[in-house]
Amino acid sequence: MKKVMYAMVILLCFGCANNNSKTIKMEDSRAFEITEEASTSYLSEADAYSILIQQKLQEYLDKKTLLKTNPDFNTETEEYKLISIKNNPNIKRIELISPFEIVSDSIKKVVTKVVLEHQTDTIITFIKTSTIVIDNKTYKTHKIAFKKTEDIGN
Repeated sequence: MKKVMYAMVILLCFGCANNNSKTIKMEDSRAFEITEEASTSYLSEADAYSILIQQKLQEYLDKKTLLKTNPDFNTETEEYKLISIKNNPNIKRIELISPFEIVSDSIKKVVTKVVLEHQTDTIITFIKTSTIVIDNKTYKTHKIAFKKTEDIGN
């Protein structure tokens, strides 16, 4: 009986000792980081800002659609219309009409053409860039704000 127990313990130890699914090779991890860095380096600044602007505008349109269908979700005190929305609009594309205009050392301004499914509109986009440090690592943050072209003179 004692020999059977020793044999089971030895088999259990050998069976669980080298589980390949839990080990990670450092070379594979490093290769993934290099690939990720290389893929993001081919994106131009204008393309990156276009993607960010499109995401923020779609978020704004989704929020306005939600408020239209469910007015109880309204938590904003500011009532302005950036783009008049109809039935659940989706953005087809974003075009940066003018080159980036530097307003201050951290704010850029660009005129943006927004093409929706059934309409086209022009707005002004402000991009505020700031740098933060977390755990001795420096990160860049971008905040996007929009204004109607008619509101700029005010």
